[in-house]
Amino acid sequence: MLSSPAFSPQENKGHDPKWRPRGKRAGVRNRLRARAHCTPLPSILLANVQSLENKLDDLRARVKFRRDIRDCNLLCFTETWLNPVVSDHAIQPAEFFSVHRMGRTLESGKSRGGGVCLMMNSSWCNSASIVPLTRSCTTNLELLTIKCRPFYLPQEFTLVIISAVYTPPQVNTDTALYELHGEHQESSRTRRNLRSSESSEPALTS
Repeated sequence: MLSSPAFSPQENKGHDPKWRPRGKRAGVRNRLRARAHCTPLPSILLANVQSLENKLDDLRARVKFRRDIRDCNLLCFTETWLNPVVSDHAIQPAEFFSVHRMGRTLESGKSRGGGVCLMMNSSWCNSASIVPLTRSCTTNLELLTIKCRPFYLPQEFTLVIISAVYTPPQVNTDTALYELHGEHQESSRTRRNLRSSESSEPALTS
């Protein structure tokens, strides 16, 4: 008795649109990738770039070819060294990232360096749902705070407040901590705060 030829999935590909392999890929990594923008806490990339302009090509290449960076909910950069002449569109790594930045000011007394930047993934939060709250640039502290309402949040929270903080190497840590606490003490009582900080001194602790 002749047996029927063995079925090869490769022969059916491209012919039967209803055919698909049984099962699915398992593992924590694949589950996280499937829920890249629906996690309880956002994924954040923090980097001290020391001039963002000359690293734009590298940043755009990483966003294009590396899935973990492309799916990152928030990119936070310190020491961007940007000036008002550079537009937000010029430093945008991809069209699905919205740019929110703060450069050095004349009041801070800084002639070079400084600047913090937040780039929000539109798959996690629409740019229309982002509101700037605080922009502060002093000799001790650089602070940019935004309020956003992502598409997905645990039901205990209604919005997220995110702060990008940079303290220069010569900073007075106690003074910087006092200034930072003054900016956040009111909002932290009722809202969830995510703080991305870059410090050349030991970590600021309360």
